[in-house]
Amino acid sequence: MTWQHVPHQHQGPHQHKGADDHIYSPKLHNGTFKSQGIATFLGAPYCPPDRDAIRAMGAKVCFIGVPWDQGQVVRAGTSQGAAGIREASTQYFPYMFEYDVDLLTFFRIVDCGDIPIVPGNNEKSHEYIYHYLTECLHGGAKVVLCGGDHSVPIPGARALSDFHKSGRIGYLHVDCHLDAAPDWAGNAFTNCSGPSRALDLPNCSATNLVHMGSRNGLNPKDWHDFFVDNEVRLIPMQELVARGVVECTKEIFTRAWDGTDGVYFSWDTDSIDSSCMPGTTAPECFGLKGREIIQLARTAGTFGADIMEVSELCPKFDVSHISIKTAALMIMHFLGSRAKTLRDRGQQP
Repeated sequence: MTWQHVPHQHQGPHQHKGADDHIYSPKLHNGTFKSQGIATFLGAPYCPPDRDAIRAMGAKVCFIGVPWDQGQVVRAGTSQGAAGIREASTQYFPYMFEYDVDLLTFFRIVDCGDIPIVPGNNEKSHEYIYHYLTECLHGGAKVVLCGGDHSVPIPGARALSDFHKSGRIGYLHVDCHLDAAPDWAGNAFTNCSGPSRALDLPNCSATNLVHMGSRNGLNPKDWHDFFVDNEVRLIPMQELVARGVVECTKEIFTRAWDGTDGVYFSWDTDSIDSSCMPGTTAPECFGLKGREIIQLARTAGTFGADIMEVSELCPKFDVSHISIKTAALMIMHFLGSRAKTLRDRGQQP
């Protein structure tokens, strides 16, 4: 199996035959532009979530979805998040002029489909997420993980922890909410316990665990106490506004990568202002605005991460499609910036 970008829209009687046709204005027809077809992220080729298949295709980035929203304590709907990002990606070309890069060919991106879930069974679904991400990581690829509710980073960070079991990992949590509940009425694996479970991991220390973007009233005192008691760096939204998103993003990534072998980057869409991200599970005002979102993604890309996760996207709450397009661009600018950084250093992905 080899990596080959020949989407089904480019095949048949009226074929696009040029290897770079997908980054230029159409010659015969739109191809993957504005045509979801067999839906993959940016029209990337499908690859089974199997380490041998991923290595055989030479893929350096795996896009994988998690249609899971039953670890949720607020409104549901985020099971359609990955599907929304795939749909939004049909509105864009994989070439990004800001970085002069074709994301698809640079990273040999593959779409590994969706991780299967078991309705009503958080434990089993988390087990599947862990296993599928383990395959992607052992396939030699970085992962773009699209949830799903914000319980997804619990098995996600565990997969990364075991992948780097002889080293250390960092954990970044960008969110409107602190999500540091020891448990929620006895359940330790909901969408409000990501950082708590990350710190439970044997090779993730408080020094390399950082939160940014918290605000407003859905942050109980015990969540805040977790950060204070464990001396975990917390950058609330008020500080981010005062210092600027670029400076704060540099700080959190520097902390996460300090002495570590890999980083899990968890980006909840409710970190974004409700005016820019109505399609999320818990929309809140006083969040990141449009320019800040892209600045954050671009800055994050200069550092990189083993797993970049985008969560809590709920397409059904935003018929304008602003939210799904914004989420797709969060990923695209992160990858574009990462590609430029690697290229400028003379490195391969």
